[in-house]
Amino acid sequence: MLVIAGLLFGLIAENVMRAGALTVLDIHIAQWLHAHGSPGLTQCLLIVTHLHDPLVISPVAALITVILFWKKRWCAGLAVIFAVQGGMLLNLLVKQQFHRARPSFENPLVTLTTYSFPSGHVVASTVFYGALAALLISRTRSPGRTFYFFMMALAMIVLVAFSRLYLGAHYLSDVLAAFLEAVAWLALCFTVIQSYRVITKNASPQS
Repeated sequence: MLVIAGLLFGLIAENVMRAGALTVLDIHIAQWLHAHGSPGLTQCLLIVTHLHDPLVISPVAALITVILFWKKRWCAGLAVIFAVQGGMLLNLLVKQQFHRARPSFENPLVTLTTYSFPSGHVVASTVFYGALAALLISRTRSPGRTFYFFMMALAMIVLVAFSRLYLGAHYLSDVLAAFLEAVAWLALCFTVIQSYRVITKNASPQS
């Protein structure tokens, strides 16, 4: 998953840097969404996007980490803090490498001055809901519950991604790249944490 997501992210990033065919599609989708907005939907999606601001998700993830540590679930706590806080920090660094301007409209729904590629909101929601889903799935053996947790996490991520597109805060390639970046980071984090658990378990004295 790490390799596949990383390769796909690289392809999108290269297309954006070269102003390829994907950037043309970006503009068409952004203009269509902006032209077909409605006040009611705008208000709903503004609430969604504000609730999933990295500045909101970060303290929520920190609180979850504290609770997990309090319950002595050390690996789970480390997984959350590295996946969520680390993923958002990584995205800030990636944004500085591309310097892509945000979509521009005559009457914008939101006005932002930060860089557009990749989407910080989508990265934050993907690492947050992805980490929570992974922790919940690890505690169940039910295929039905596993599918439910996975689909709920995916639905929330898609909702946040659509809110960013609809509000004109990002292009399609911004949210796709953000999702792939976050998936690659989650795969890396959980691989490291799982490896650490196996090593420490094997190194513990046998009774």
